[in-house]
Amino acid sequence: MVITLNVLSASPKLYLYLLPFENINDEKVIAWLGAGFTDMLTKELSSMEGLFLRNRDDLENIMNNRSLLLKQPRDSRNILALGKYSRKMDEITIDMQFIDIANWNELDKREVVGSYNNVPQLNNELSEIVKTVSMPYLPIKKTAKKIYPDFTKPQASAIPKTFGERGAVITSSIDDAIAELEKSMDFVIGARGEPVTSTVKKPIADDEWVVDIDNRPFNEPLPENTHNTALLNQVLDNLMDKPYEVYLNKPTYEYDKEKDENTITVNLHVEYGIKGDIMNDMLTSLPYSGLKQDGSLTIVHFDRDNFNFNSEFQRNVSIGNYRAVPLIRFYDKDDVVMAIILDTPESRWYSLTSNKIHFIPIHQFSPLVDFTMGGWSLQVALEDVDIKANYKLKMSIEEVDRIGRVSLKFIPEAELGAVIFPFL
Repeated sequence: MVITLNVLSASPKLYLYLLPFENINDEKVIAWLGAGFTDMLTKELSSMEGLFLRNRDDLENIMNNRSLLLKQPRDSRNILALGKYSRKMDEITIDMQFIDIANWNELDKREVVGSYNNVPQLNNELSEIVKTVSMPYLPIKKTAKKIYPDFTKPQASAIPKTFGERGAVITSSIDDAIAELEKSMDFVIGARGEPVTSTVKKPIADDEWVVDIDNRPFNEPLPENTHNTALLNQVLDNLMDKPYEVYLNKPTYEYDKEKDENTITVNLHVEYGIKGDIMNDMLTSLPYSGLKQDGSLTIVHFDRDNFNFNSEFQRNVSIGNYRAVPLIRFYDKDDVVMAIILDTPESRWYSLTSNKIHFIPIHQFSPLVDFTMGGWSLQVALEDVDIKANYKLKMSIEEVDRIGRVSLKFIPEAELGAVIFPFL
C-alpha cells in the first residue's frame, strides 16, 4: 500500500531567517555582538510553536532556487530579519528590519537603544521585539471541540475544629506571647544585646505614617564613600599632573642668507594629545553619574552620592590650580638655558622681556582637560583631539651651534613665576 502526503494539507509555518548583525562602524571591540545577538535570539525563539529558524545557508538556498518556496505548506511565511548596530560611548543602538522574502516588502522596522554595560537587558528588549513582530504571522493553532466539559476537582469542605484542637491553638498563642515577653526582658537586662530597631514606623493614626530622620550635616563625609573618593583622587592626580601625550620632534633650521646672513630660524614641531588610558581609568574604576559625548568632547559627571568632595579639593578646582601649560627650554652643551618658549593663554606674560635669554610667550596650546565644580557634582570634560604646534625663534649661528638639548615640561600656572623670573 502506498501513501502519498500532500504538502498543501500540512499546517502553515513561519520561517524566520536570522543572520549575524552588521557592525556598522566596524569596531573590533564590539564585533562579538554581531554573532552574539543572533545566538541569543536563536536560543530564545527556538521554543515558539509554529516558528522555524533558518540561517544564512538556508537563505542562500532560497535565493538560488525560489521554487523551494512552493514546496512549503500552504500559507507559510518567510521573513528575513536584518540587524545593524553601532556604539557611541556606552550607548548601543540596534536597528531591526523585517522583510517578506516572497515579495521583498518591508513588514516592520524597529530600534533598540541600551547600555553596553547591560547587554542582557539589550538581549531581552531585542527578543521581545522579534517575538512581537513575528506573532501576527504565526499560524493560528486550531483546537478540537470537546464533547465533554473539563473535569473539575471538587473542593473538600472544612471540618469544624474540635474543642481540643481549638484549645491547642490557644495554648500555642499563649506560649508565643510568653516567649516574646522573655525576649523583651532579656533585652532590658542586656542578655541579648541591643534590640534591632526597624526604620519603618508603624502608623500613629489611621491616615499618618512617621519615620524619624537622622539630621546629619549636609557636607559631612559619608564613610561608605571613602573608597570611591580615594580612587577618584588617584585618577584626578594623574589627570592633573600628567594628562598629555607629547611628541617632541628635533628642531629644524631655516637659513636665508639674502635676508639675514647672521640669523637662523629655529622651528620646533610639537604634537599634544590626551593619554589613551585616562578615559579608560575613569570609566572602568569610578562610578560616574552621567556621561555625554559630543564629537571629540567627552563629559563625565561624578556626584556627592558616591564621593566626598572636601573643601580643599573644591577650592583647587574653583581657582584652577590644576591647570598647567607647556614650557619649552633650549639648553646649551653646558646645560645652561639659552631660550624659553612659554605657551600660555595668559596675556600678562606677553609683555615680559629678558636680556639674558630668548623669552617668547606664545599661545598655540589649549588645555584638553577641564574641571567644573558645582554644588552637587564634579564635571570633567576631555577633548580627544591632536594639537599640532609649530614654535619659531630666531638665533644667531653661534647660538644654534651651541644647542645641546630641548626640554618640554608642563608647569602649573601658579608656579610659572618661580620658574621664569630668575631668567628675566
